[in-house]
Amino acid sequence: MASMADIKITNQLHQFAAEQHRDEPNWLMNRRLHLADTYLALPLPVRQRTPLKNRKLDRIPILTVQPDALASDSLTELLKLVNLAMVNGRVVQIAIPQSWKDKGVILLSMKDAVQSVPQLVQEYLGTVINDEVDKFQALNGALWQDGLFVYIPPRVALDEPITVMHYGDAQATSILPRNLIIADKESSVVIVEQYLSEPGAAKSLWSAATEIVLKEGAVMHYGAIQQLAPAAEVFVRRGCTVGRDAVVNWHIGEFGAGLVVSEHLSILGEPGGKSESTTVFFGSSNQHQDYTAIDRHIAPHTTSRMVARGVMKNEARSVFTGITDIKKGAVGSDGRQKEKILMLSDTARADAIPSLLIEENDVFAAHAASAGPVDEATIFYLMSRGLSKPEAVRLIVQGFLAPVIDAIPLGPLRQDVWNAVERKIAQ
Repeated sequence: MASMADIKITNQLHQFAAEQHRDEPNWLMNRRLHLADTYLALPLPVRQRTPLKNRKLDRIPILTVQPDALASDSLTELLKLVNLAMVNGRVVQIAIPQSWKDKGVILLSMKDAVQSVPQLVQEYLGTVINDEVDKFQALNGALWQDGLFVYIPPRVALDEPITVMHYGDAQATSILPRNLIIADKESSVVIVEQYLSEPGAAKSLWSAATEIVLKEGAVMHYGAIQQLAPAAEVFVRRGCTVGRDAVVNWHIGEFGAGLVVSEHLSILGEPGGKSESTTVFFGSSNQHQDYTAIDRHIAPHTTSRMVARGVMKNEARSVFTGITDIKKGAVGSDGRQKEKILMLSDTARADAIPSLLIEENDVFAAHAASAGPVDEATIFYLMSRGLSKPEAVRLIVQGFLAPVIDAIPLGPLRQDVWNAVERKIAQ
């Protein structure tokens, strides 16, 4: 039976969505209102090792218009480094090179895309991610404020990454970005997102969603690094439909926020599709991190590779669930995954949970998972060579993560991940 608090929030969601988005086309407004109304009947996200029953939306003032960010030198410098910048949920900057425009590339805010290319937004919005899967996803579907829209024409290869920043200042309480990326036949693109907030930011909710559509032969590298303040609670879903002979490469770095529930999904629905996924995470203090990576093989002769490496210290807790899901009819598919987690303290906890769901016989699938402490003998050996214990641990962590971080082909993202690792080691 629904609680009075949930009924109240549902009514407020409906009213807030209607007021804030009244200038949008009818089809989008109706979609928002439908999701606001279905909020009441939807469950909270289900994570076996991450209890979420006590997460109530009325404890964070999400149904308010977010304030404009105050100008600062640090924010001004950050804006210089990106093509699209969102601050407190609003797009404040779009910079697209003329050479991209000449090739027919469309790079807009989602709000502008609804007006400029409504047929593309209406055709693909909500086709990769199910907005009715749980309350937090419905919240994003009903209230998303803005986000990145990209369309890459057929056979266009961008020579530089599209860079995106999501920034929340100390006053922001809810940030709900929505991205939609479409790569047409035989195109190629790199997209790198950063999630940042001020160190002293108040308790906030981030509910983010990214939908990617890859047509035949398209290739995409998608990178994201999350370094939000400790008071942030983050619920993020990313999904990609992979066309015939198309390739998606995920590069995910998770380092910030107090609570993270993150998922990325590759839907291999056409023959020859390929997904490669790399996740690097580092938990400290009392962070709780719950990650899920899913490779869903629907078509025959599809391939997936999933790698995750994490480091945990203090009282931090992590859960990484890797799912290779091979459906009936996906003959000749090949899905493999490997997860390793390094424990730097006895009070930290980590779970690596590989899963193979196989409904077809003529396939190859494999997994490996481990979580364990730092080898004391190795520390002793390094200290005997003149290193202090912190220096020895730092060297071990670097060696543990190097195989996956150094394999990230995106130079700036690779360096950002290493910088984040160094900050976590020093904490």
